[in-house]
Amino acid sequence: MQFLCFLEFVFNGVLQLKMFKKIVAVILAVVICIGIVSVAASAKEALNYLVIGDSIAEGFGIKNPDEASYGKIVADTNGYNYKNLGVMGRNSVGLCNHLSTDEEYIEAVKWADVISVSVGGNDFLLDHAALLIAQGIIFNDYSKFDKIGETYYENFSKSMDRIHELNPDAVILVQLLYTSWTFDYARKPYKEAAKRINDAIEKYCEEKPQNIYVVDTSEVFDGRRDCVSTDTIHPNAQGNIELAKCVQSELCSIGLASSADITVNAQGIDRDYLIEYFGTPIGQILIFLANVATGNFNFAF
Repeated sequence: MQFLCFLEFVFNGVLQLKMFKKIVAVILAVVICIGIVSVAASAKEALNYLVIGDSIAEGFGIKNPDEASYGKIVADTNGYNYKNLGVMGRNSVGLCNHLSTDEEYIEAVKWADVISVSVGGNDFLLDHAALLIAQGIIFNDYSKFDKIGETYYENFSKSMDRIHELNPDAVILVQLLYTSWTFDYARKPYKEAAKRINDAIEKYCEEKPQNIYVVDTSEVFDGRRDCVSTDTIHPNAQGNIELAKCVQSELCSIGLASSADITVNAQGIDRDYLIEYFGTPIGQILIFLANVATGNFNFAF
């Protein structure tokens, strides 16, 4: 009888041990699952950041845009996955076309959580700019600039509508044009054109405010010779830092960043592309003339 009781005790002990092992196994499984979920959640925290548009978006004013353009600074600051499809000379027509036919653009927009857009300057600079400036200076007539704004609004609207169509959840940050020139006779025509472009951007954002925000760079660059390259247009290394601050500030205001402070992992290297293209003597002359004409005396001698 005692022997049977002993066997029963042993048997119950074995059952309890097996049950204990099962409980431990279940606990371990739960812990592992929680760990996997936590890792997956951490991986999802890194947002995808896309920069599209013109040479400003590209970072044309510095030699190392892949390391120090404003888009890269914003990405590094926030731990974003980063892609830049900015191209020199891109205007609103080109952006609209690429969003409709270019698979790389289309897939990038679908991929992105946050999209920075810089486009508009070339709509003025590449479309009879010299003639329009001359007419404005001589006759003080800027009425023809209205057509620039109207055409831009049409193309810009199509581009933003297309982005919303491809990725309704993407947050879009659109940069306004700035005027860094300081001489009034050169500054006024460009400022008049920039106003038409900026008004068109703000008009669209007011009419269709879904996930689209304006990044105002005008005050930061207004008369800031230290922020533009020797061509008097493109942001230099310091200019890209200032642009990054503007974008980061907007990200803070909409709740996508916790601090307006930026992280600069690589110092930008200023670019004198007129010298690169035309050689030292001619390039220096062109830089001199450009800076004298606009009041931006950033000589490259």
